[in-house]
Amino acid sequence: MRFDWIEGAGLMKRIAIAIIHGLGSEDEFYSVELKHRLSEEYVKGAKGRSEDELVFHEIYWGDLIKNDLVNFRNKANYKGDLAYQNLRQIMTDTQALALLYRPGSLLYDAINNRIKDGLRKLLSHRWVDGETTPLVILAHSYGGVMMSHYIKKMKVSKVERSNFEQLKTLAGYITFGNPMGLYAIDDTQTELGVPCDIVGDALDEDFKLRARWYNFYDKDDIIAYPLKGLSADYNLYVDGDFEINVGSATTSWNPACHSGYWEDKDFYRPVATFIGELKADHAIWQD
Repeated sequence: MRFDWIEGAGLMKRIAIAIIHGLGSEDEFYSVELKHRLSEEYVKGAKGRSEDELVFHEIYWGDLIKNDLVNFRNKANYKGDLAYQNLRQIMTDTQALALLYRPGSLLYDAINNRIKDGLRKLLSHRWVDGETTPLVILAHSYGGVMMSHYIKKMKVSKVERSNFEQLKTLAGYITFGNPMGLYAIDDTQTELGVPCDIVGDALDEDFKLRARWYNFYDKDDIIAYPLKGLSADYNLYVDGDFEINVGSATTSWNPACHSGYWEDKDFYRPVATFIGELKADHAIWQD
């Protein structure tokens, strides 16, 4: 088990945080500002905290589909008369993923490999232990569909991996702007969007009680849905649906708010509070 020595603080264990986007047009390094704001809020939450207690990694897959989406929009708008271009970009991103991201497709396999490689890179951090480090996953938009399916797959996978890569140390799952509720429509006949218990099997039994799946949505975000009311399983596995107001003065009141979660205090403050609750005194943090 690996630790890091911080002067005056003794041995310190970390929380690993993986972040995945959900729109194909997203640029790389999309999560930089969110990381900064989460770290700041976490440190302010209690005396003695350090931003070094959080280890972040961004999972990026937009380059796999971005050019195809741009080419489609350019061809579709050959007359140059289509309005609401920003909203159309959000809609085409999510609609294209609903068509292309399905088990067995090339895009599905490529994105799942990015997720697998991203978790492996996070594990390679010198402050992350493959058997014990708690993991929190933040998934935006269609990234919630992707990660929910990946979590479910890891629950039954027989491939030998570390606890961390197998998501057996998963202690928090945060979805925001999440469209996976659409898959709860009867007769969709897909294995995507099926909820499961996210709590990692390798967590300490008492620490498992802290694990949560929280779902955040803005009522003006037409891509996102609350989840608990969709089925008995959703109600069981999702610990809370939280309606928040995100976006700028020009987007917070309309569907363009779908891209506004990343830098909005209504989102990152409660997430930082949850991370602080995970890091509260417990035997898991002791030697």
